[in-house]
Amino acid sequence: MGRLRSFDPESVLEKAMQAFWAYGFEATSIEDLVASTGINRASLYGTFGDKRAIFLKAFDAYIRTQFIAGLDQATQKGSVRPALQAQFDQLIARAADGRSIGCFITNTIAEFGSRDEAVLAQVRIALAGVENALDRLLRRGQQTGEVPADADARARARLVLAAMQGLQVISKVNPDVRALRQIADQAVSAALAPVP
Repeated sequence: MGRLRSFDPESVLEKAMQAFWAYGFEATSIEDLVASTGINRASLYGTFGDKRAIFLKAFDAYIRTQFIAGLDQATQKGSVRPALQAQFDQLIARAADGRSIGCFITNTIAEFGSRDEAVLAQVRIALAGVENALDRLLRRGQQTGEVPADADARARARLVLAAMQGLQVISKVNPDVRALRQIADQAVSAALAPVP
């Protein structure tokens, strides 16, 4: 009779996600995953599969349980401008912190590009989640009069998403808060501007 599993798979994936987030896929070894999760190699492989499979499951868990849920909650309350500014403030604060490991999604995009179809599919889900949350926020703003009623909310959501991703990439090589703040301010202003 097989031994009963003595660990919580979701907790293990959370710890694996933290390791991949900190070091990236290539630089995270199985030994790193064993050390960070407290689970031996055989149990990791037996439960989750190889390193790539562990990464995919950890990334999926991050998207489902932390990222999209948190973004939806943050963009469903209050006025549009403060909600957008709060999202950018969070990104800028993380970039300004010398200990920051950046955004897990942005890091994954930078590391993989389009060379792994399964990772690319998960990245698309994550980015679509951000775009949809921003679109809902801007449509709500159209109902309250904060966003012009004749504006294309989806196009503006895509612009804000591009600014968020761009800001995070730029912050990896130039974490100048003033420059990052300019990017954020321009993106927020463009999202709320009258239609020309």
